Amino acid sequence: MESFVAMKVVCIVLLFVIAAEAASTKESLAVNQSKDKDRIKFNFPRYVPNHHVFASNLLKICTAYTPETQARNDGSQTTYKPRINDLQVNFKNCTFLCKREFGNVTLNLPVDTPCGPNKQTCADKSKCVGHIPGC
Repeated sequence: MESFVAMKVVCIVLLFVIAAEAASTKESLAVNQSKDKDRIKFNFPRYVPNHHVFASNLLKICTAYTPETQARNDGSQTTYKPRINDLQVNFKNCTFLCKREFGNVTLNLPVDTPCGPNKQTCADKSKCVGHIPGC
């Protein structure tokens, strides 16, 4: 009888250990997935200091853009999210492509955006140089 009770206790403890291990595995997966977001490799030039922050700022501009001809709330629900493409950022013209549900639109980069290796910014577009990926 005592061995039967001891066996039950061992089984219960084993179940708790398995449950705790499964919970910690789920937590570590969630942490690793959030860290992987910062590992995205962007094709921006070296003179852009923080590629992830820069891309996030462009995405915010793209999301906030509302053309005058498009009503913001037309009653339809959609899961489409605005997008940017790091290969469609033109540092020479200080523009980037914003992909929206209602169509693509070219928007201006912020005036403080670096657009050349010698501290040029989009405030003076005439001094900006084109970016060649990989250089």
